[in-house]
Amino acid sequence: MRAQSRVSQRVLAGRMRIDPSYVSRILSGERDASWQHVLTICDICNGDPTRYLHTYLRALRYAAGSPSTETILASTQNTIAAADLRQALEGPGTPTWLVVRTITNALWGLPDLTLPLWRSATACMETSLPAEAFG
Repeated sequence: MRAQSRVSQRVLAGRMRIDPSYVSRILSGERDASWQHVLTICDICNGDPTRYLHTYLRALRYAAGSPSTETILASTQNTIAAADLRQALEGPGTPTWLVVRTITNALWGLPDLTLPLWRSATACMETSLPAEAFG
């Protein structure tokens, strides 16, 4: 997301009020990103709530050692489909809370931290109008 927005690590660090080397370590995965860091990076890089959710879930996957799709699905006892996992990590759209909670648990995350982000993403989707609404 940072690379796509063309925001430099130095600018990001300045806006976050942290050292640029710390930003570098967060982005490389050497340091864990706090929930606030994820939100701040998304805000600075012009992310939207749905994108926040995807980014956060991908960060959980990375922090869990980048398990394969098969490993994640097995850890959910195959209660979700591969398509659900793909949607949660990459989009498009936002999967149901049950799917997001299941993936969060499988990746050793905390659903209580993920729920507000999921709510924001679904609220964003509910307020957008389909193209057909404009004739």
